[in-house]
Amino acid sequence: MTTSSSPFHTTGKRDYFFDNAKFILIALVVISHAITPLIEWHQFSRGLYLLLFSFHMPLFLFISGYFAKKAVAQHEFVKPIQKLLVPYIIFQVIYSFFYHDIMGQQLNVPIFEPHWSLWFLLTLFSFYFIIHLFKFSPYMIVLAILLGVAIGFGEPTTLFSISRTIVFFPFFLAGYFIKRHHFEFLQLARLKIIGAAIFILSFVIFYFYAYDIPYELFYGNESYQAMGFEHAAAGGAYRLLAYVATIAISIAFLAFVPQEKQPMSIYAKNTLYVYLLHGFIFRYLRETEFYDGMDTVFEVFLLALGCIIFTFILSSAIVKKVTQPLIEPFSYFSKK
Repeated sequence: MTTSSSPFHTTGKRDYFFDNAKFILIALVVISHAITPLIEWHQFSRGLYLLLFSFHMPLFLFISGYFAKKAVAQHEFVKPIQKLLVPYIIFQVIYSFFYHDIMGQQLNVPIFEPHWSLWFLLTLFSFYFIIHLFKFSPYMIVLAILLGVAIGFGEPTTLFSISRTIVFFPFFLAGYFIKRHHFEFLQLARLKIIGAAIFILSFVIFYFYAYDIPYELFYGNESYQAMGFEHAAAGGAYRLLAYVATIAISIAFLAFVPQEKQPMSIYAKNTLYVYLLHGFIFRYLRETEFYDGMDTVFEVFLLALGCIIFTFILSSAIVKKVTQPLIEPFSYFSKK
């Protein structure tokens, strides 16, 4: 997620299809993080969690790759530091103090071992450099997928979010190679029927096999052995299957994204604000009794509704004005 179509996209005409997709995706990210404490005992929440995690972060990275073409062509290396690495370091420090105060953890600032959701910034930052090794042919996506499968055979390290970077890189790379006209098939009426069927079937599978499918498979940061696979080859097969599922569910999702400007479209410019700020409230709520006794689908629905409202609030102009010095310090101080 970014504060515009991409950190470095400056064209005057916005593509509302991507704006709408980004806003819906960031709302789904908030929902997925909100229901995380429920997945240990609530099967519906776990099935929903698996469904959301199967596509929301890969699609964000795919969209980021789509808008990275100009930055890559111009060998832009300074702006990724300003737009991604600097806010990552700022929030890594903030989260370290937050965990110390709220959760009683020892005060430690592991700069290159991302706290919780901050892996996204470090991973996306890395992509703007790594892609120069893969930008020569779309067939390099195959190599990227093979690397994504291979990383699970070893013992991934949290340093630099290396495992997630490798696992999710195929989506960024695919976005980089794809053209706008490739999305035209999404407007086919029958695709919405197919997309609805894919969503329903996927949720049914995730629901009934909620406690058999390791959700870490969609995290991209665990080895196959750590995920419980007796044979690493089975883990590799599952990751390939996860890639296929992600592609299918992502297409199904995009088929329902409006192409025209919507009331939510304007808020899509500030999805990075939502991503970096929402975690504090939900990490805090996990330390309270907020989730105690929450075990009905209706309660999950109310929680999701609250998350959508919360997403609108965090992407509002007033929140951006207050927090921009932390999230976009270079943009903020350049205006002074």
